[in-house]
Amino acid sequence: MWRVGGRFGLRGCIGAGRLLCSRFQSRGSPGVEDGDRSQPSSKTPKIPKIYTKTGDKGFSSTFTGERRPKDDQVFEALGTTDELSSAIGFAMELAMEKGHSFVEELEKIQCLLQDIGSALATPRSSAREAHLRHTAFEAGPIQELEQWIDKYSSQLPPLTAFILP
Repeated sequence: MWRVGGRFGLRGCIGAGRLLCSRFQSRGSPGVEDGDRSQPSSKTPKIPKIYTKTGDKGFSSTFTGERRPKDDQVFEALGTTDELSSAIGFAMELAMEKGHSFVEELEKIQCLLQDIGSALATPRSSAREAHLRHTAFEAGPIQELEQWIDKYSSQLPPLTAFILP
């Protein structure tokens, strides 16, 4: 399992193919046949490549396999979600160094953002029922987020002004 550790780094291992969020395990690169992929030894954990070269001509695929231009709003939303997750990861690292108690919540939020990314990458116009099942949201995480907001809001002084972003 990936674990955050050290300044801006990861420590640990990829035990048994599990990533931080178990829903998102590598299924291999699209367009690459199993026989074309180099086979890792049984002692070396398989680390998925972070590039596929399938988008080099300005198009990329959604979860449903639909090809869209890279400037499509879907990919803009995915990039923004990834940037938020990255900022949370940075905050999580700093919070861990300071011994704050909310690091676990930030890690769960990053996993939720991965789920949100899956939903964003699944256009309803081309989604089959199986796609929709994989990207459906339940009420539990929403209720948990609301409980955290209430918990941490109760520890703040009363709000007397708004801060502009």
